Amino acid sequence: MSTYSKAIVPENARPIMQGDIYKNVKYSYIDSEDDAGVNVVEFEFPLAVIISQACDAISMEQIITEQKGKPAKFMPSILLCPIYDRTVAKNGDHLIDAFSKLDLVLVKEDIYHSDDYKVAQRDWHYRLHALEVVIDGKGVINNAIIDFKHYFTVPMSYLVKHKEDRLFHLDDLYAEQLSLKFATFISRVAIPD
Repeated sequence: MSTYSKAIVPENARPIMQGDIYKNVKYSYIDSEDDAGVNVVEFEFPLAVIISQACDAISMEQIITEQKGKPAKFMPSILLCPIYDRTVAKNGDHLIDAFSKLDLVLVKEDIYHSDDYKVAQRDWHYRLHALEVVIDGKGVINNAIIDFKHYFTVPMSYLVKHKEDRLFHLDDLYAEQLSLKFATFISRVAIPD
Protein backbone atom coordinates (compact mmCIF):
# COMPACT_ATOMS: atom_id res chain seq x y z
CA MET A 1 0.00 0.00 0.00
CA SER A 2 1.36 3.40 -0.96
CA THR A 3 2.13 6.02 1.65
CA TYR A 4 -0.08 9.07 1.27
CA SER A 5 1.57 12.34 2.17
CA LYS A 6 -0.79 14.92 3.60
CA ALA A 7 -0.39 18.46 2.35
CA ILE A 8 -1.95 21.90 2.41
CA VAL A 9 -2.18 24.74 -0.10
CA PRO A 10 0.03 27.38 1.55
CA GLU A 11 -0.99 31.00 1.80
CA ASN A 12 1.37 33.36 0.01
CA ALA A 13 2.45 34.91 3.32
CA ARG A 14 3.62 31.54 4.66
CA PRO A 15 7.42 31.24 4.51
CA ILE A 16 9.11 29.00 1.95
CA MET A 17 10.02 25.75 3.69
CA GLN A 18 11.19 22.18 3.40
CA GLY A 19 8.40 20.13 1.80
CA ASP A 20 7.11 22.91 -0.47
CA ILE A 21 6.24 21.60 -3.92
CA TYR A 22 6.78 24.00 -6.82
CA LYS A 23 5.67 23.70 -10.44
CA ASN A 24 7.71 24.55 -13.55
CA VAL A 25 11.06 24.92 -11.75
CA LYS A 26 13.83 26.09 -14.05
CA TYR A 27 17.34 24.89 -13.40
CA SER A 28 20.34 26.10 -15.37
CA TYR A 29 24.05 25.52 -15.13
CA ILE A 30 27.24 26.10 -17.13
CA ASP A 31 28.04 22.90 -19.04
CA SER A 32 31.20 24.13 -20.72
CA GLU A 33 33.20 27.25 -21.33
CA ASP A 34 35.86 28.11 -23.89
CA ASP A 35 37.13 31.05 -25.96
CA ALA A 36 34.03 30.83 -28.17
CA GLY A 37 31.63 31.30 -25.26
CA VAL A 38 29.72 29.63 -22.51
CA ASN A 39 27.28 26.76 -22.97
CA VAL A 40 24.43 27.15 -20.48
CA VAL A 41 22.04 24.22 -20.16
CA GLU A 42 18.53 24.83 -18.82
CA PHE A 43 15.95 22.28 -17.72
CA GLU A 44 12.42 22.83 -16.54
CA PHE A 45 11.04 20.34 -14.06
CA PRO A 46 7.23 20.14 -14.00
CA LEU A 47 7.28 19.49 -10.22
CA ALA A 48 9.99 19.64 -7.56
CA VAL A 49 10.06 19.46 -3.77
CA ILE A 50 12.33 21.42 -1.42
CA ILE A 51 14.62 19.11 0.56
CA SER A 52 16.69 21.77 2.38
CA GLN A 53 15.88 22.24 6.05
CA ALA A 54 13.06 24.67 6.85
CA CYS A 55 15.27 26.83 9.08
CA ASP A 56 17.73 27.38 6.21
CA ALA A 57 14.98 28.24 3.73
CA ILE A 58 13.19 30.62 6.11
CA SER A 59 16.46 32.39 7.02
CA MET A 60 17.37 32.86 3.36
CA GLU A 61 13.89 34.12 2.45
CA GLN A 62 14.23 36.77 5.18
CA ILE A 63 17.67 37.79 3.90
CA ILE A 64 16.33 38.08 0.34
CA THR A 65 13.14 40.00 1.21
CA GLU A 66 14.69 42.27 3.86
CA GLN A 67 17.96 42.63 1.89
CA LYS A 68 20.03 42.20 5.04
CA GLY A 69 21.09 39.39 7.32
CA LYS A 70 23.80 37.61 9.26
CA PRO A 71 26.64 35.99 7.28
CA ALA A 72 26.25 32.71 9.20
CA LYS A 73 22.66 32.42 7.92
CA PHE A 74 23.62 32.90 4.25
CA MET A 75 23.01 29.87 2.05
CA PRO A 76 23.57 30.46 -1.68
CA SER A 77 21.13 27.82 -2.91
CA ILE A 78 18.28 25.56 -1.87
CA LEU A 79 18.20 21.81 -2.56
CA LEU A 80 15.27 20.29 -4.48
CA CYS A 81 14.35 16.90 -5.92
CA PRO A 82 12.32 16.61 -9.12
CA ILE A 83 9.03 14.72 -8.92
CA TYR A 84 8.40 12.45 -11.90
CA ASP A 85 5.38 10.63 -13.23
CA ARG A 86 6.05 6.99 -12.36
CA THR A 87 5.12 5.54 -15.75
CA VAL A 88 7.34 8.02 -17.63
CA ALA A 89 10.26 7.50 -15.24
CA LYS A 90 10.05 3.71 -15.41
CA ASN A 91 11.46 3.62 -18.97
CA GLY A 92 13.83 6.54 -18.49
CA ASP A 93 11.70 8.80 -20.68
CA HIS A 94 11.89 11.54 -18.05
CA LEU A 95 15.57 11.97 -19.03
CA ILE A 96 15.13 12.31 -22.80
CA ASP A 97 15.26 16.11 -22.59
CA ALA A 98 18.42 16.05 -20.46
CA PHE A 99 20.21 13.63 -22.78
CA SER A 100 19.31 15.62 -25.89
CA LYS A 101 20.52 18.94 -24.41
CA LEU A 102 23.84 17.33 -23.48
CA ASP A 103 24.24 15.58 -26.86
CA LEU A 104 24.11 12.16 -25.18
CA VAL A 105 22.48 9.03 -26.54
CA LEU A 106 19.78 7.63 -24.27
CA VAL A 107 19.86 3.84 -24.09
CA LYS A 108 16.41 2.55 -23.15
CA GLU A 109 16.27 0.53 -19.96
CA ASP A 110 13.91 -0.05 -17.08
CA ILE A 111 15.02 2.43 -14.43
CA TYR A 112 13.29 0.32 -11.85
CA HIS A 113 11.58 -3.03 -11.98
CA SER A 114 8.09 -3.74 -10.70
CA ASP A 115 9.53 -5.04 -7.43
CA ASP A 116 11.43 -1.78 -6.95
CA TYR A 117 8.22 0.23 -7.22
CA LYS A 118 6.37 -2.13 -4.89
CA VAL A 119 9.15 -1.68 -2.34
CA ALA A 120 9.06 2.12 -2.89
CA GLN A 121 5.28 2.12 -2.34
CA ARG A 122 5.90 0.57 1.07
CA ASP A 123 8.50 3.30 1.71
CA TRP A 124 11.29 0.73 1.97
CA HIS A 125 13.33 1.54 -1.14
CA TYR A 126 16.66 3.26 -0.48
CA ARG A 127 16.72 5.25 -3.75
CA LEU A 128 13.11 5.68 -4.84
CA HIS A 129 10.23 7.31 -3.02
CA ALA A 130 6.68 6.73 -4.24
CA LEU A 131 4.69 9.91 -3.77
CA GLU A 132 0.94 10.27 -3.43
CA VAL A 133 -0.14 13.67 -2.08
CA VAL A 134 -3.58 14.26 -0.58
CA ILE A 135 -5.30 17.43 0.59
CA ASP A 136 -8.44 16.96 2.68
CA GLY A 137 -8.63 13.32 1.56
CA LYS A 138 -8.44 14.19 -2.17
CA GLY A 139 -5.44 13.07 -4.26
CA VAL A 140 -3.61 16.02 -5.86
CA ILE A 141 -0.44 14.18 -6.92
CA ASN A 142 -0.82 10.54 -7.90
CA ASN A 143 1.43 7.94 -9.46
CA ALA A 144 4.58 9.99 -8.80
CA ILE A 145 8.10 8.99 -7.87
CA ILE A 146 11.20 10.75 -6.58
CA ASP A 147 14.59 9.34 -7.57
CA PHE A 148 17.16 10.47 -5.00
CA LYS A 149 19.92 10.27 -7.63
CA HIS A 150 18.36 13.37 -9.16
CA TYR A 151 18.65 16.56 -7.17
CA PHE A 152 19.58 20.13 -7.94
CA THR A 153 19.81 23.55 -6.36
CA VAL A 154 18.35 26.93 -7.20
CA PRO A 155 19.05 30.30 -5.60
CA MET A 156 16.57 31.27 -2.90
CA SER A 157 15.89 34.44 -4.88
CA TYR A 158 14.43 32.23 -7.64
CA LEU A 159 11.99 30.58 -5.21
CA VAL A 160 11.00 33.96 -3.71
CA LYS A 161 10.44 35.43 -7.19
CA HIS A 162 8.33 32.39 -8.23
CA LYS A 163 6.42 31.99 -4.97
CA GLU A 164 3.13 31.90 -6.92
CA ASP A 165 4.37 28.61 -8.46
CA ARG A 166 4.34 26.97 -5.02
CA LEU A 167 1.47 24.49 -5.21
CA PHE A 168 1.52 22.55 -1.94
CA HIS A 169 3.31 22.18 1.35
CA LEU A 170 3.79 18.65 2.64
CA ASP A 171 2.82 18.14 6.26
CA ASP A 172 5.99 18.57 8.36
CA LEU A 173 6.12 14.88 9.26
CA TYR A 174 6.14 13.83 5.57
CA ALA A 175 8.60 16.58 4.60
CA GLU A 176 10.99 15.42 7.32
CA GLN A 177 10.56 11.77 6.28
CA LEU A 178 11.47 12.69 2.70
CA SER A 179 14.54 14.64 3.81
CA LEU A 180 15.74 11.82 6.04
CA LYS A 181 15.37 9.29 3.21
CA PHE A 182 17.34 11.60 0.91
CA ALA A 183 20.07 12.07 3.54
CA THR A 184 20.31 8.31 4.04
CA PHE A 185 20.66 7.72 0.31
CA ILE A 186 23.21 10.47 -0.25
CA SER A 187 25.37 9.29 2.69
CA ARG A 188 25.61 5.68 1.52
CA VAL A 189 29.09 4.14 1.38
CA ALA A 190 30.35 2.87 -1.96
CA ILE A 191 31.69 -0.67 -1.97
CA PRO A 192 34.41 -1.30 -4.58
CA ASP A 193 34.02 -4.09 -7.12
